[in-house]
Amino acid sequence: MTDKQLRVLGKTDLLRLLREQEEEIERLGDENRALAKRVEERALIMENAGSIAEASMQINGVMRAAQESADLYLESLRAMRSEYKGIIEKAENEANRRAEEIIREAERRAVAREALEKQTVEEMWKDFKGRMAQFARVLTELDEIMRENPILTQRLFSEVKKDGKRRSG
Repeated sequence: MTDKQLRVLGKTDLLRLLREQEEEIERLGDENRALAKRVEERALIMENAGSIAEASMQINGVMRAAQESADLYLESLRAMRSEYKGIIEKAENEANRRAEEIIREAERRAVAREALEKQTVEEMWKDFKGRMAQFARVLTELDEIMRENPILTQRLFSEVKKDGKRRSG
């Protein structure tokens, strides 16, 4: 897989690849142990068939080659693992940076919304107080009119009483 292809992968894919590599290492380790066991078995056969020195030389060669192969493979896996860790760390840092941006934006919006709500409440309170003052003035004027015109007040109350009886009856 190329560097470009690795950089495009997401965290999940990278972790999956890392896990697959670990499984491959385990599989190769098992295979190495199996091969070592076969080599031991062959060594016993060779020991019976020929000289111990010849069998030892053959076994050493096979073991050395197997060990070199395993070492090279493990080294390449370690290099890939290190590279994956760097990619994952970079992705995590980017995700954290983006999360912080989102939080800052949300906080900024909350402050702006709170200020707007405060302003709206203050305007509504001011309007309410103005209406209550106007209502108080109208009540005062009505009270003065009623005091100045007792006949009109009496007639008005009798009309209200008649209207109330009509509605309830």
